[in-house]
Amino acid sequence: MNDGGRRHVVLIGPIALLAAVVLLPVFYMTYRRAPEPKRQLSAVRYVALAFLAGALAYVVGTTVGILAACSSANAGNLCGLTGVFGVGPVLAADAITTHGYLSTRNARRAP
Repeated sequence: MNDGGRRHVVLIGPIALLAAVVLLPVFYMTYRRAPEPKRQLSAVRYVALAFLAGALAYVVGTTVGILAACSSANAGNLCGLTGVFGVGPVLAADAITTHGYLSTRNARRAP
């Protein structure tokens, strides 16, 4: 991964994670408005499931990001920051957003 790509990922990661956290209440409100019958999830459980999905994706993304950024011979001593502040948050944001979207979609499709 070149330096320009690493720089962009590190800038996008925190913004994507913040956007996912802001979108989560929107998804939950849409989920609550879906017609019955649906599996009832409290707000605490909904957020806990999203947090769990995001945490698992963050660990995987951080590991993959560190391995990709630090694999070249000329990787600097700060190459791991790409995984911690870039790829990890991007995958966590993706997991949180996917959880919100899929739970809302499944609630609307419930028979």
